[in-house]
Amino acid sequence: MNFSYLRIFKKPIADRLFVKHRLAKLTVGVITCFVFSGTHVSASENTEVLSLSEAIQLTLEHHPKLTTFVHKIEAAKGLIDQAGVGERANIHLTVEDFAGSGEFSSFDGAQTTLSIDWLLQSHVIAGRVRSAKVASGQQIIEQQITALDLSAQTSRLYIQGLVEKQRLFLAEEAVQQAKDTLSAIGKRVTLGKSPEFERLQAEVTLAQRELAVEDLHHTLLTTFYALGAQWSNFDGRYDLSGDLFKIPQLVDADEKFEQLLTHPALDLLVTKQRIAASKAELSRIQAKPQWQISTGIRRFEATDDFGLVAGLSVPLGKDRSSEGKIRRFYAQQEEYIAEYTTLHQQLKTQLYTLLQEIKHSTHVINSLEQKIIPSLTDAENLALSAYESGKLSYTQWSDILNKKLIFEQELLTAYETIHMQHIELQRLTGTSLSF
Repeated sequence: MNFSYLRIFKKPIADRLFVKHRLAKLTVGVITCFVFSGTHVSASENTEVLSLSEAIQLTLEHHPKLTTFVHKIEAAKGLIDQAGVGERANIHLTVEDFAGSGEFSSFDGAQTTLSIDWLLQSHVIAGRVRSAKVASGQQIIEQQITALDLSAQTSRLYIQGLVEKQRLFLAEEAVQQAKDTLSAIGKRVTLGKSPEFERLQAEVTLAQRELAVEDLHHTLLTTFYALGAQWSNFDGRYDLSGDLFKIPQLVDADEKFEQLLTHPALDLLVTKQRIAASKAELSRIQAKPQWQISTGIRRFEATDDFGLVAGLSVPLGKDRSSEGKIRRFYAQQEEYIAEYTTLHQQLKTQLYTLLQEIKHSTHVINSLEQKIIPSLTDAENLALSAYESGKLSYTQWSDILNKKLIFEQELLTAYETIHMQHIELQRLTGTSLSF
């Protein structure tokens, strides 16, 4: 599975309807990631830009879970080689008619036979090799599933890092807004136009928002530590690039349903079915009588002559020792077929639900960008003038300011949600992850 062609989209400015500098700043193409160590998050001049595709590639190359599959696949190759090794031939040396009585009391009348015998097992060996090769395919598919899951996890952490950086930016803007509000209220209190308790309320609001900024600093450190841990880098410094404020492009829904058929989880069940069938066939072959042939040479001491000897050994009766195993393997085949049908139906249901959720997220984003936030921006400007002229109370003015902050956060959350849904969509269909 190739994840090398992941894309980082750039947002066309004309497509966004953000107003005022606050939301305009949210569309910055490169988001600074932070140093993992220290109390506060700080950017470094030596950091390098790390794209999502590069982060995924690092995960695929260095994550310990994937490293284990290298050894598992090597072990499977060893089993294939071992399956091709048959039983060793046996050499027999037999001495007869000596150290007895009468004319057999000496070694002069002895007969010495040197022979070799072996099993005719070419069909059994071929069956074992086929079965081992089919079983080795399971490791490859499990590796693909693990790679897909780890890539999705890296993508989620990457986007989470970008989102939390933007959330920190909004929190810092909220602090600045609280400072501006406190300054405006302080002037009115000084002039006797507003009561003292309004200034105290504004101070509390400022303190709360400063605490929120502090919390986000620590959250960012945790997120980027978890991201670097995907490739065992716990102290790296880098920048993350990407535009959160772009709705991911979706292909036709019918195509997504067709892609479900290539999902590694379904391939794994098909492989398990093939393994069960292969084991059943191998057990059937092993249950057949295995002929043993022997040949050799015999020496007659009495006449100083030689003669050839040959033998054939064939088991009698039908070998019923494998009948139970064969039935079990056939039953496993039917079990995997049923699991395949069940899983495919579950994936289809999840895909349909996910597509509906993405449609809803798109609607939420469009509504926030095109209607709610622009209206709140206009209301914010009008409210400031109304408050300064005494036509609006502090509570009413504060409510309008807070509403805009809330909906800006909701817009950020909506974009986070749709990107996470898009990652799950790609993981669900087993396709390349892009952002």
